[in-house]
Amino acid sequence: MLFDHSVNLPFQLLGWVMVFVGLIVLNEFARRSKVGGIIMFGALPVAMTVYCIAIAVGVAQGQEWALTNPTHVYQNSWFHYAKVYAALAGCIGFMVIKY
Repeated sequence: MLFDHSVNLPFQLLGWVMVFVGLIVLNEFARRSKVGGIIMFGALPVAMTVYCIAIAVGVAQGQEWALTNPTHVYQNSWFHYAKVYAALAGCIGFMVIKY
């Protein structure tokens, strides 16, 4: 992407910068306030879990929207979920120690 000198390069770079700045801002929000930590490490993972369960149920029923979903196509193994929830447990653990 970075070295693809196409017509869309300025938009790709702008998108990269926006995502990077957004992640920095959300990190500071989660790190500096208790409410931010609860939202980022409580509510957001619950929403992600509901989404992943909905995809799994759709795949089990053979729904086309679930079978072609990028979450199912590219991240359909136990390792991805173990990695996410292990990192989440670490973040919650450090939050418990901090507060």
